[in-house]
Amino acid sequence: MRSTSPAPASSHGRTRKSGANAIVRLFLAELLAGAACVAESATPVLFGASPFRESVAQAHRVIRTGGDTSAGNRVLILDSGDDALLARVHLIRNATRSIEIQTFIWSNDEVGRFLMCELIQAARRGVKVRIIVDHFVSYKDPEITAFLATAHPNLELKHYRPTADMIQPAKHQVILNTITRFRDINQRMHNKIMAFDGVAAITGGRNIENTYYNRSTGMTFKDRDVLVIGAIVPNMVKSFDRFWGYKHSVPSDQLKDVAGVLERGTFKRYDRPADFDTGGICDDVGRDADSAGIVRRRLVDGMIPARRVSFLSDKPGKNRSLWLRGSSTMTDALRKIMESARSDILIQSPYFVLSSSTRRLFKHMRRDSPSLRVTVCTNSFGSTDNTVAYSACYKLRSVYLEELDLNIHEYKPLPGDLLRVWPAYPDFLRKAEQAQNKDPDARLPFLCIHAKSFVIDDRLAFIGSYNLDPRSQNLNTEVGLLIEDAKVARLLRDEIKRDTNRDNSWVIAKNPMPLALDKINALVEGTMRLSPIDVWPIRNSSSFELIPGKEPVPPGHPDFYSNHRNMGSFPGADDGISKKEIMTRIYKAVGGAAVPLL
Repeated sequence: MRSTSPAPASSHGRTRKSGANAIVRLFLAELLAGAACVAESATPVLFGASPFRESVAQAHRVIRTGGDTSAGNRVLILDSGDDALLARVHLIRNATRSIEIQTFIWSNDEVGRFLMCELIQAARRGVKVRIIVDHFVSYKDPEITAFLATAHPNLELKHYRPTADMIQPAKHQVILNTITRFRDINQRMHNKIMAFDGVAAITGGRNIENTYYNRSTGMTFKDRDVLVIGAIVPNMVKSFDRFWGYKHSVPSDQLKDVAGVLERGTFKRYDRPADFDTGGICDDVGRDADSAGIVRRRLVDGMIPARRVSFLSDKPGKNRSLWLRGSSTMTDALRKIMESARSDILIQSPYFVLSSSTRRLFKHMRRDSPSLRVTVCTNSFGSTDNTVAYSACYKLRSVYLEELDLNIHEYKPLPGDLLRVWPAYPDFLRKAEQAQNKDPDARLPFLCIHAKSFVIDDRLAFIGSYNLDPRSQNLNTEVGLLIEDAKVARLLRDEIKRDTNRDNSWVIAKNPMPLALDKINALVEGTMRLSPIDVWPIRNSSSFELIPGKEPVPPGHPDFYSNHRNMGSFPGADDGISKKEIMTRIYKAVGGAAVPLL
């Protein structure tokens, strides 16, 4: 078939046509502009009353346009427990659409009740609130759980891997599940996420309990979170959604004992803030969270535009390998990140129990980069909250020093900068001393490292829930933010370095032994370590403290032993041989088989 060309139009026709086209284009442009204005005005202003609103608006624009999720994120490291609680309360009060929370522990103490009250208030004003709590060590009460299941239609609560499908199983049910489903009962959800309106989120080490927010009369955790506002937050919500839909995340009303309470309908309701009995210890943060000036000064002004941010997370269930091993998505990612180090790795972890595979990793890194310096800040005997984990670290310390050449610092329970970390310490000390009149065995306030962070070559910073131990490696699901930004890395480095200085930590070094006895002792130690029972009492390592007036020098320096005094294996212990010291030695001797569970 032959095609034909149209006849050429006259110049007058072309002029009329082009004029008409111009009118049409102008009309369409005005129509589209008007539609855009309508769409813009229809989009609700997120965090409109908050000093975060500018960062939130910018993040919302990037998310809507589908931009690079790793770019344009603003972050704030939350080292202070007081600031960490302030951020949570302020963000809860300013959320307008949704709040997602994952936590390993939610306790029924003042902070736990205070935050739950805030979340119920958010649900009542129309915010969709979803919470996943790991069942293992969180508060277990069928009556209170029944109330929470019915507090408001906008508030939903699920429990990760509840034993026997009950909130409060009997002891025999726990024992039976431990025997018949040993791996399942040990696989826990250790994730900590709080996300607000899909544009702001907090992740890190803190659970929901007084001890994480400088509000305890006993042990108080020195912990760390990171607040992020930006396009990475939807990735965190997606991770939450995977756990929300997981078969072992069970709604409250489907737990057998809670369902029974709901059917009877006799549980108590908590309808007013006064019903939550917070004891006044959260009143200050309740006031500060509504102060734009305080929020701006303590939180907003410190936000840093990070060059690149990545969210790392495990899948629900972790892995299905046998014998409590098998690695994970998080473990594999962190291993590759560690392997990228060339000059310096700085680690802070409350529990420092390196599995055989992790020890091999550090050996290979040392071989490939002989000048690599690895510094570790962890808990001392006096500051630890986990005697079993500390005993495993104590058993392996000689390996860390002699085979891996690690620089280890153990945090003091009452560090030199205690009042910087915990300004209200004197107030809680007075409360604790009053409590000791009733319970002489109650311990006075002290600090315990709970932060899980590392810095690589002053360029990469990681803040999350991942401990340097076999449980995080193989069993517990974990999350965290990897921040590629030199300024953020330096800030995190400076904070961890401060914790390792002479006033805040003891340094771990080899015990000076004459006549090459250290080599003989190392041989005996190594042999005993391979056996199921290790009763050899002598360690090649000890804790050292700088002598006042002396210059600090690192282990291996000729003046180290003349400038530092040996504090023994268990600094911070009570006078005499305490029960804690006895248990540490017992766990060290016979606890080798339990290392995969630590």
